[in-house]
Amino acid sequence: MSLTELFPVVSQLSHQDNLRLIHFLLLTVAKEEGYELQTTETQTQENLLLKQLEATEAVVWSPHDAHEAAQTLSELLVPAKQDGNA
Repeated sequence: MSLTELFPVVSQLSHQDNLRLIHFLLLTVAKEEGYELQTTETQTQENLLLKQLEATEAVVWSPHDAHEAAQTLSELLVPAKQDGNA
């Protein structure tokens, strides 16, 4: 299978499978270069990391309804503006 045939398949992988693919490729290249990176501890750490990633929720903050933040920023800018004009 050529690399161009592989790209569409890889683009359909889940986030977790993409991480596993990256790990697999890293180990493969390291082995080809004469390094052995895979250990039981590495596997355990990888599984722990994957479980943490699965359990993590992304939190996105938006200033859209942050009226207090806008007021605070405005209050901070007043003295700065006055100092700049002095």
